Amino acid sequence: MTRWIAHFVVRWPRLIVAIGAVFAVLGAWLGMFHLALDSDTDSLIAPERPFMREYRAFQKEFGDLESVVIAVDPQPKGAASRDDAAARAAVDALASALDLLDEKPFVTSSASSIAPEEQWRLASWAASDAELTAMAAEANAIADVARGNVAAHPLVATALSVDRPREYLRALGGTLYFVEAMPVKDFSLLDPVGEPIAAIRAAVDAVRAAHPTVEIGVTGKPVLQHDEMATANRDMAIASAVSLVIITLLFIRVFRGVRRPLLAVVAFAIATGWTYGAATILVGHLNLLSTVFMLVLVGAGLDYGVHVVSRYGEFRRTRDARDAAMLAVRHVGPSTLAGAAGSAAVFFGAWFSDFGGLRELGVIAGAGLLLCALAMVTVLPALLALLDGGTARVPVSEGTGAKPGRDTEHREDASDHAPVSPQPNWSSRQQIATACMPIIACLIFIPAGLRFESNLLELQSPTLESVQWERRIFADSASASWFAASSAASFEEVEALVAKAAEHPEILRAESILDVIPRDTSERAALRAKVAAAGAGVTDAPPSADAPAAVRAAWDIVWGATLPLRDALPDAIAPRLVSPNGRFLVRFIPKEDAWEEAPLEEFVEAVREVDPKATGVPITQLESIRDMRGAFIETSLWAVLAVTIIAAISFRAIVPALLATATVVAGVGMTIALLPFFGSHLNLANFFAIPMLVGLGIDSAIHIIHRYRDDADEPGPTIRAVAFTALTTAIGFGALVFAEHRGMRSLGIAMAVGSVACMYVACVVLPTVLEWSRISRSSRV
Repeated sequence: MTRWIAHFVVRWPRLIVAIGAVFAVLGAWLGMFHLALDSDTDSLIAPERPFMREYRAFQKEFGDLESVVIAVDPQPKGAASRDDAAARAAVDALASALDLLDEKPFVTSSASSIAPEEQWRLASWAASDAELTAMAAEANAIADVARGNVAAHPLVATALSVDRPREYLRALGGTLYFVEAMPVKDFSLLDPVGEPIAAIRAAVDAVRAAHPTVEIGVTGKPVLQHDEMATANRDMAIASAVSLVIITLLFIRVFRGVRRPLLAVVAFAIATGWTYGAATILVGHLNLLSTVFMLVLVGAGLDYGVHVVSRYGEFRRTRDARDAAMLAVRHVGPSTLAGAAGSAAVFFGAWFSDFGGLRELGVIAGAGLLLCALAMVTVLPALLALLDGGTARVPVSEGTGAKPGRDTEHREDASDHAPVSPQPNWSSRQQIATACMPIIACLIFIPAGLRFESNLLELQSPTLESVQWERRIFADSASASWFAASSAASFEEVEALVAKAAEHPEILRAESILDVIPRDTSERAALRAKVAAAGAGVTDAPPSADAPAAVRAAWDIVWGATLPLRDALPDAIAPRLVSPNGRFLVRFIPKEDAWEEAPLEEFVEAVREVDPKATGVPITQLESIRDMRGAFIETSLWAVLAVTIIAAISFRAIVPALLATATVVAGVGMTIALLPFFGSHLNLANFFAIPMLVGLGIDSAIHIIHRYRDDADEPGPTIRAVAFTALTTAIGFGALVFAEHRGMRSLGIAMAVGSVACMYVACVVLPTVLEWSRISRSSRV
């Protein structure tokens, strides 16, 4: 196939470039106008997973409860005492500022306190049985006061004139005050809450400046995700810019010019256009994980061009551009396509995992790698044939060590030289043993390196305000930012769930409608109906703002008695207690830090004993962690099997295929063992580095083994090209070691260490073994 490609490319280079460019433009157009973006983190999870179906059903019933949390500390660090009055004033100022954001709209709703009129509105529901009986007995008097006849009922009017204080949102047993704001979320944007959170933070800054005696912070799941994405994107942008400059300079230095590296970049740009088109056709959208597919292509796709340019440079010393391009394709085409197939197979294997986001990344990245390889063996040689100096031959440089004319089409006759039969000796075996010593040494430390870290909060920058306040809120009191949820149809079901939860020490408490009102009964409903009937016609129009307090309170009581429970509840707490359809929400709060996997597992197990159908962020997060860990194991095992099969097909022999696989496994093993020495372990941000290294490593091994089988006397150029591609990968990802986001930093460490480790095995150990094998075969002839 590559022989046919080589002749076709050289014969019609302009046609090849034109076709490639047209499809690149078409792909770019598809990507720009038809490739949607889904930045909802829930979309990363396969929708068919049972726990995800339950969570989606919960969201449909109760709506989105993942809000921005603004915490107000009445006693900042270093303060001698609490200033609750200042904290309440700050909360009121925040509520006013957020009301202005409703008009933008940046915020759909906010909650900070329960006003006195809301408390009166709930009175007929929240009263004890005795209080409700008394209220019903005075129903006519209450209704008469609501009509404005205050003087006729002095006792009732006096009772209703009691000044009720505003109730502020606090965590049970905690000291912090809370304000919750639901930001407008646009999941068609890469950052779905970027503008709303910026507006909320601007409002918080203004209130903070006006209330310096309290401390105010912003956190919550939307903020944590926004800050994580912003930090990761900033780190990625800086790392990409730095690494691109360094790699470009290396490219120019190694290939002693600008033209050929530039042509490789042009071919890569064409392949990128193809990939965007393929992503649009195959998947139709990008999620938060699959958006990094370009990082994969830059890390591996350009490497295919390095091998083509390197081999082309060898032939170009003695041949014109077209012949050199043709021979380059014929010599490196098989190994390039086989290596790309191995890398793509690794990513395609993610399709069989349970983690939806990884599936889509696997499809897009796998297709992209194949298209990059195709571009590098078609478009790039065509560009070289057209634009690299025509038919003029480039003389051999001094000291290059190259032997002109060394190709499979023009072999020197063996009779021109005296036969040589090299003999294997102790020295060659000693070289193998010496080269393998680092691998053997690393085997000791592999068990320590296999630890898997799953705390997502630990992956974020500890300097982020949202991360610091998340920890402070948990230290103050286990808060509603972490809760599992059950749905109940009746008060009886709510009582049963709360009672079961009390039997499990892993559950700190269960929060439900019973914390606000007593269990409703038919007797209580009848008493409320009496209050409502007495005030018939009263609630048609509310009293004026300057009406006596007793009139306003009486009107709120009568009005509340006519309302369904959810409408009678204060706006600040209604969504977390009753759904629009009337189902009750029971929230289970963890006792321990649910960011840690072990306490999270214990908490989820306890919740599922209470209600097997319970859902919520703790459950989706735990199951996602398990899915990602399972995907890591399954993808890694599949990667090893896939690259072995593809290598065997490429070599048409099992022994060199096993040797290539052993090279990869050794490099990955060294990586796992070395990570702890660089202050890192496998985690949810860097675990996919392992299958990526398998794919990149097999590409290197295939190139080197093919070169030895093709030209064992002169493997140096290919080894240097492999070393260069590994170095560029290490630099490209290595720039992330300076990232603020600890997950990005760990990815940079894993890929940098892994690239160097795989390079060592491929460029030092593998050639030593191949040379010893060649000498052994020669000695037997």
